[in-house]
Amino acid sequence: EGIKMKIKKYFSQDFKNQIWRLLISDEDKLVIETRNPQTKEAFFDCFDINKKKFLFSDYQLDEKFYVGIETIYKEIIYFHKFPKPDLPNHKEIIAFDINSQKILWTNSELSFHFAYDDKIFAYKQGFEERYFTALNYLEGNIVEDFGTDYLKINSLRRESENLKDYSRYIFPQVYSSEDLFISKFINDYFSKLLLIGEIEYGIYNNLLLLSYHTQNQAGNLKNNFAAIDMHDNSTKISVVLSENTKSFMTDSFFMYKNFLILLKEKNGLIIYKLE
Repeated sequence: EGIKMKIKKYFSQDFKNQIWRLLISDEDKLVIETRNPQTKEAFFDCFDINKKKFLFSDYQLDEKFYVGIETIYKEIIYFHKFPKPDLPNHKEIIAFDINSQKILWTNSELSFHFAYDDKIFAYKQGFEERYFTALNYLEGNIVEDFGTDYLKINSLRRESENLKDYSRYIFPQVYSSEDLFISKFINDYFSKLLLIGEIEYGIYNNLLLLSYHTQNQAGNLKNNFAAIDMHDNSTKISVVLSENTKSFMTDSFFMYKNFLILLKEKNGLIIYKLE
């Protein structure tokens, strides 16, 4: 008999705008990018998960529209701009310190490539080739010049990818009936429900986490979430994530450490703590 897990609702909030992207720093700061679908403006919030408080809300850069996040490295958010709305390539690097909420440096000549070993690897697009440089991640000064040596850059990039630790996360995967270990729980749970489309699931200790769709009264889709205790088959959490949607909602939950993070409708965030 396993230890009973305590599940408590830890935090929930509806944002003014649509949640676009969630990123978590090494020190458990959850960065939330929201966008206004009408004006197309981008806003950034940062929630300290452990202290349960916002460090900043609705932050905007001087460029309010064509802006996004490359990565968070050592508590610094690296923003980029887009040259034009219809051009996908990224330009400029803006280094923003989460803790001081200050822009540490910007570089309008270079584009971000990756972060590794206290350096930001960046490039300038030439006519035919890219010219690579490495910048100090805190100060933005050039510390190494690689010219067009993309083989060296690619090898460093592979090293940086290999060092990334995803063990703190559980992301949903699509259920298939070959997953025999959980199929009896799935069959049991869905015996009385009319399921539409695929089931996404994750497993955390003895909890089976499920996101699935049923039909609502309007004939559209309803996205539901459930957490089932596999010791006694009891349902511990049951939440409607979207009452009425025309398309399948995917990736509407993930686990980070012992926090279950749910996306509700287009602008709501719910966090449960599992102990």
